[in-house]
Amino acid sequence: MNIALQQLSNHLRQQVMNVYYVAGDEPLQKEEAVKAIRQAASNDGFTERVVLDVDKQFDWGLLLAESQSMSLFGDKRLIELRMPQTKPGDKGSKAIVAFMAGCPDDVMLLIVSGKLDKPQLKSKWFKAIDAKGVCIQVWPIDKTQLPGWVTQRMATLKMQPTPDALALLCDRVEGNLLAAEQALEKLFLLNGEGEVDSDAVRDLVADSSRYNVFQLVDTCLNGEASQSVKILDGLQGEGVDSVIIVWALMREIRTLVSMSLAMNEQSLEQVIRSFHVWQKRQNCVKSALSRHKARQWQLFLWQLSELDKMNKGLKAGNIWHELIQLVLKVAGSPLMPAQRPKQAAYSYPI
Repeated sequence: MNIALQQLSNHLRQQVMNVYYVAGDEPLQKEEAVKAIRQAASNDGFTERVVLDVDKQFDWGLLLAESQSMSLFGDKRLIELRMPQTKPGDKGSKAIVAFMAGCPDDVMLLIVSGKLDKPQLKSKWFKAIDAKGVCIQVWPIDKTQLPGWVTQRMATLKMQPTPDALALLCDRVEGNLLAAEQALEKLFLLNGEGEVDSDAVRDLVADSSRYNVFQLVDTCLNGEASQSVKILDGLQGEGVDSVIIVWALMREIRTLVSMSLAMNEQSLEQVIRSFHVWQKRQNCVKSALSRHKARQWQLFLWQLSELDKMNKGLKAGNIWHELIQLVLKVAGSPLMPAQRPKQAAYSYPI
């Protein structure tokens, strides 16, 4: 069954099915669709989550093994199958068809992939998914749709842009939804609720000598270790909440995990284009992707989930000391060797 992205929220409120397939090349909307499905799964009792990343060496037997294995705690399980490309091959096709034929009620499969083309839509494995579950294809927002999309997103934050501010903002983000979302969140952090005029947008995109979390992220990605620590120290001195810093790093590194996995099948330049990286940020993103492999970015994401627990008082430790360690690792100059989580398959918070 195919549904439009705009129908997903209503669908999830009405029912939760055992198979979902989210496909497309627009990263922000795709990730939000995936998050909505994860949340619905969690609300429906699928509280244990397993992530399987498909690359050229992937063992498709793991998919059937995970679907048939018993949960340690008797919980229903969400299996998230990430396919950067949409060609599972002969073994993958057979494994997916077999899974669809015997999918147990206590297991949900969420497949996330790139854009589907016509041959794939006619394939046996896709037809098996379509017959069993829900398929959501995510399409880019074009230039004519962008003002409406930005206005709607600002309304959720209780911000009202003036016509000039809206036009300027749409022009500055170049149709890049990730850049647009980042700009809106920064606008909200700086200005709060209410009317947003063109001066506020100009201030947002202008160069500033003040430290901010966005500078910290880009400096880390660019491999500037000492400057990253200096900015982090400046943020602490200005009273910036560590919650915001963890949020900004986690948001960026989630995307870098997906991009680094996509590099198993695509060149760096192709990945940069497919993820619509803003022109001004391409150098720092390329530097980061060249410095660390997918497994390392996954480890950084796990470490950030631990820092999130620290922020919430669920784990002891000095959050600022831990952040220094992390930004140095991201920049490529760790003070201590990385420690991997014991259960890598469960390293992602649901």
